[in-house]
Amino acid sequence: MANPVTVADLEARWRPLTPVEASVAASLLADAWAIMLARVPDVEARLSSTLSGDLVVAVESAMVLRVLRNPDGKRQETIDDYSWTRDNAVSAGLLYLSDEELALLGPAGAASNAFSIRPYGAPDGGVQDDARLWVSTTQRAPFA
Repeated sequence: MANPVTVADLEARWRPLTPVEASVAASLLADAWAIMLARVPDVEARLSSTLSGDLVVAVESAMVLRVLRNPDGKRQETIDDYSWTRDNAVSAGLLYLSDEELALLGPAGAASNAFSIRPYGAPDGGVQDDARLWVSTTQRAPFA
């Protein structure tokens, strides 16, 4: 599946881009889509069924606009008696999925596991049957 977000989507959320900015934005969109596919591997399958296309466009646009709005990654600037400070989330100037954006792309109704304790090395939903082996609760393997 091709990237569902275009430079026109970014311009609709921000401002018209110069040809150079549009070229950079297209590259950033490709990178953002790759990051999204890496962090949410089933996003393409869910996009054609349960996940809102508008939501994917909004999340990926937000990722790219963080970089376009602050390409130098400035956090603070002071000139004479004037100064301004940018929020840490925006000031990084990095292309990333925030925790909130990642949660938006997660399966609908999925538990957040907010107070779950999972032993190191245990896969999601796994139980320890033996100190040597972690197995799924739905399929148990014989001990080696």
